[in-house]
Amino acid sequence: MAAKAQTTALFLCLLIYISTTSDHKPRSCQPCKELVFYFRDILYNGYNYQNASYAVVGSPKWGNKTAWAQPFAFGDLVVFDDPITLDNNLHSPPIGRVQRMYVYAQ
Repeated sequence: MAAKAQTTALFLCLLIYISTTSDHKPRSCQPCKELVFYFRDILYNGYNYQNASYAVVGSPKWGNKTAWAQPFAFGDLVVFDDPITLDNNLHSPPIGRVQRMYVYAQ
């Protein structure tokens, strides 16, 4: 009889222990839904051609290839090669490049 009481007490203790432990789910790998990058347009102002990240490769007859055509840059074909950084600091090391092309038609 004493063995039956001990077995019952042990069973009840295990049942209470199992029911009170917190339910920890294993951490599953979730895909990242948000990436934040910063890319820089370093525009040419007549003095910083070595640092400029764009170039005018096509322009109308009245324009030139060192500055945007006036007014409104109409007819310019501009290509960009901008550095990508992980933070908002201009002097951060680049982690990649953004290459794009604009055609100004308005």
